[in-house]
Amino acid sequence: MQGNTLILVICTVLIPSVFTRNFILQADNTRTRANHGVVHLANASTGNALMVNEMEPLSINFCIREKTTLRLNNFRFSTDNANALFTVNLDHGYWLGTYYSPPKGGREIFINTGRFPRVYTFDAGWHVLKVDVRPGSSNITVDNIEFDIDDERMNLEILQCTIMCIQEAKFDVKRPTLTSNTESAAIEQKSYDTKCAEVDNVNVPIYNPAVSQFLITATLPQYKSFANRRHDNLTNCPHLPPQLWRFSDFIANSDTKEIRGQNSSLIFIAKDSRKSIAIFASFKLEGEKEGSIDSKIGNELYLRFKHLSVPVTVMMQYRRNTGGLSDPSVRTFDPHTLEQMWTIPDFTWIEDTDNYIVLSMEADVIIKFEVDYLQLLKRPMVPDEISTIYRSDDVIIETVNVQLSWLAPKTMTVRLSNGVIAENVTFIRIYRPIPWNNGYAQVFVLYNDGNVRLLPTAPDGTDWIPFGTSVIIGQTKNDRVRPYTIITQVDIIPERWQMKVFYEDGGSLKMSLNSTNEETQLFVSDMELMQDRFTHPFATIRSMYVDEGNTDVDSVKIDNKDTYHIMDYWGSLTGRSFAFHRRCISTHLTLSPDIQVDILETNQAITTPRVPPNNV
Repeated sequence: MQGNTLILVICTVLIPSVFTRNFILQADNTRTRANHGVVHLANASTGNALMVNEMEPLSINFCIREKTTLRLNNFRFSTDNANALFTVNLDHGYWLGTYYSPPKGGREIFINTGRFPRVYTFDAGWHVLKVDVRPGSSNITVDNIEFDIDDERMNLEILQCTIMCIQEAKFDVKRPTLTSNTESAAIEQKSYDTKCAEVDNVNVPIYNPAVSQFLITATLPQYKSFANRRHDNLTNCPHLPPQLWRFSDFIANSDTKEIRGQNSSLIFIAKDSRKSIAIFASFKLEGEKEGSIDSKIGNELYLRFKHLSVPVTVMMQYRRNTGGLSDPSVRTFDPHTLEQMWTIPDFTWIEDTDNYIVLSMEADVIIKFEVDYLQLLKRPMVPDEISTIYRSDDVIIETVNVQLSWLAPKTMTVRLSNGVIAENVTFIRIYRPIPWNNGYAQVFVLYNDGNVRLLPTAPDGTDWIPFGTSVIIGQTKNDRVRPYTIITQVDIIPERWQMKVFYEDGGSLKMSLNSTNEETQLFVSDMELMQDRFTHPFATIRSMYVDEGNTDVDSVKIDNKDTYHIMDYWGSLTGRSFAFHRRCISTHLTLSPDIQVDILETNQAITTPRVPPNNV
């Protein structure tokens, strides 16, 4: 609720089969203070209470997340030492209760009504609690209002209407060739919690061993918002900065045996005299198993002394991923050169095991090797190489080569029907024309790890809208935190918006893209899948959820009937249509699309794993 700050206390109360949250709304807030007198009272919960009379009824705006039950537990007020009579309603018509109080000793003596008799169930969205002082009644001084909401995911931002939620979203099931023999698919809950909005923690594989055709549809969110928030949010994302590890403010000598950090340590070994010392830096880095490039990317190693009185030489070596030590690299430090840097090439390290750097320091006289810091940084990334390989009135196709993607050095080859060939491609982008601004809008991206991103056409008034939820198409490796498959080649017929995708394991499938003013659809058919179809999903949903209002997806609707929260522990669900969407307006990538997956056709004859060709 813009311009209206509600002071809130939340506690948790458990009742059978329902998770109830208790909220206390202060009557005195930014909006009501402008329309009512504020009385400073020592016994008020915040020191202030609000004057309400017959001519100035009190209205407090609040919002709820989903259809739920509200109970008014208590109304705390005082009187002018006279008879008081008032009524409390919700949404200008739902009577909660009427309360009468005889004189109780003045404004400093607060009265608690206790629970009101009526209980109502309300839809998600904006609601109003209104207090009417009856004619002839004394003024009342209102402190706060307490009520219960049966919703464990309710939070302060939703209550204040900073985040608005819709009750239900409707997704027509798209199954033009569906017959009674079409087999249902199953989705599996493999998501995990995160506080970083740039982590795809929502992981929902989709299984159907008999699937032969399916459809992915991207549409604008069904909630109403004109905000186009579309930038990264790096809050609580410690893995994204370039620093891998850092040790600061230490003395390198034999008295310091070891310094430990997170997944890293320094061990000090003195040589024959106090003129030299060796430092062994040991550390572990994440890699492909975690969906990270940390163990692949090259580095910059920085060493800075606090001060020096004489020159010091430092020899650096590191252990290669083949097991041997690198050639020595020597830097000289002196009173005027306290910091030096070494570069370490890409693909030096191994994930999930100890990696080593050895620094041997030596001076001509006995000195203290006082170090300001020793740190290892990821090398700077170079800009992506972007090439336009096809352009016409109807379509633009670009290839992008990321110098070091997380699956590097694996890339894919793109072949166009006109003979154009692009090598070393990390992902492709397809644009369609927009008639209302004479430009083009990106509607499709395909990465070499199988990740597909779809966008509906950017609406009039926007230059571009962000991607959000994505779908990995193909049988993913199921022993990784970040699921993926490997695409080796994509053949494209540009003017037909058709593609054939070839996978490293010998599998293949066809994709047909169609983008209109309302939606963008990807039709997938001719699926030659090589892995066990019962244990390997044919598609996997990847998205993000931090908290209500900070999501790329918060719900999944099955067959346009039953809706489940994306982070609930539902295990597995079956259906033929799965709509991954948001009910609550998100501050993250607000206009990124809802994504729906529909099973169009199944064929029991294809459930046996195929044998890949001999040359794969």
